Amino acid sequence: MSANFICENRNILLSTNKIDFLVDCGRISPHYFTINMNVFFESRNFNSCLNRKLCIDAEGNIKNCPAMQQSFGNIKDTTLKEVIEKPGFKDLWFIHKEQIDVCKDCEFRHICTDCRCFIKDPENIYSQPAKCTYNPYICKWQGDEGYVPIEECGTYIKGTGFVPNKTIIKELNKQLWNEENE
Repeated sequence: MSANFICENRNILLSTNKIDFLVDCGRISPHYFTINMNVFFESRNFNSCLNRKLCIDAEGNIKNCPAMQQSFGNIKDTTLKEVIEKPGFKDLWFIHKEQIDVCKDCEFRHICTDCRCFIKDPENIYSQPAKCTYNPYICKWQGDEGYVPIEECGTYIKGTGFVPNKTIIKELNKQLWNEENE
């Protein structure tokens, strides 16, 4: 069961359905794309999944997302106002697609939801979402003919994140699309 409530211009989604966040959260697919002006403009400065989000899990732990490990308190002894004012709680709200490895190069970045819970490099908060199956450097989804994983288009460097290899990308696009990129 789920219900949507509006309280003082705030949406509250209550769900009593059992959700397997390890499976259901963080998947990147065109099926989840949201195309409207509000999402587009919000995504330019804020996180497209976590901005203004606060979740309470089944045990009462208050988090940015139910799939995340970090809790900022428990509803039994912490008010929502206290959680929102805690250092670090809103940090993820301000990570946007122009800062995220690979996403910043993707044509779908402003209509796609961004997961900060499941990322390729947990040591780098700006790491690409782990469950993304799109390669923007060759415009192919996993399963498309000619698809190659992101890792074959560059290198992950600890500390600096993903660095695209323009020579490899140019050659791949030439093979896939018969293109000469400059």
